[in-house]
Amino acid sequence: MKNVLLILLIITTQFAASQTETEIFLLDINKADNGDTLTNKRNISNNPGYDSQPQFLANDIIIYAGERDGQTEIIQYTRGTTRQFNKATSGGEYSPQFMKGKRGISAVRLDPDGLQRLYSYLPRQDKAPVLIKDAVVAYYTWADKNFIVGADIVESNLHLVIHNVKNQTSDDLEILVGRSFHNIPDTNLISFIDKSTDQWVVKSINPNTKKIKSITELPEGVEDINWLPDGTLLAAKGNTLLSKTKNSAWEVYHTFEDEELQDISRFAISPNGSQIAIVAAKKDKK
Repeated sequence: MKNVLLILLIITTQFAASQTETEIFLLDINKADNGDTLTNKRNISNNPGYDSQPQFLANDIIIYAGERDGQTEIIQYTRGTTRQFNKATSGGEYSPQFMKGKRGISAVRLDPDGLQRLYSYLPRQDKAPVLIKDAVVAYYTWADKNFIVGADIVESNLHLVIHNVKNQTSDDLEILVGRSFHNIPDTNLISFIDKSTDQWVVKSINPNTKKIKSITELPEGVEDINWLPDGTLLAAKGNTLLSKTKNSAWEVYHTFEDEELQDISRFAISPNGSQIAIVAAKKDKK
């Protein structure tokens, strides 16, 4: 029964978009005094099935979870070319992330028998060591080379958990959270979405002290957020990106008229803030 719950949760959270297929689009962010503009759209996945969860390794280098031959793998995009990063396993790889202060990429793998763990991968290597024993990690980010902050599946819920990879310890804070975890620019803090109440709230946590602070309430229905390097918080809803600075209310950052960008599910921002990778549902051709 436990394995069934894990599989169902993964299907409903990570595979939901695959029913209609998703693509990843890369756009340039052009800074201007009268507001940013997003231009030069290109489809960097251009592939049938599920392509999502992008993360920038560096400017112009992106990793993401992409479908290949019916299996989800770690895909690397580098300046117009794509390749499979990992050697294929019997399971599917999701939530690929750069491991701070370490070699390789971490990713959540869901095996056919329902086992779900966080592993580390090197390019085309057979071995993929488990990073955290017995933890059912679903979403996460690296705070530094030792600490991971993320959402673990606990009794079919997503709990905020801090993992110390070095000491192999885990601290379940028993807070219901969403799927979006990010480093806050120029701090040692991680942002997350607290879903403990009907009003979802973006909060920050210090992995070392476990101190939590509220940042802002979210507009209804927003699941994904991210940060521009200058500290502006972005949120995705439908075909619109919203923005909020420390002293401002939420406002429209950019609304897409493009039919390919009408249903945004996730997005990532390059380290220098010059590019944005956007995941959107693929529209059926009429």
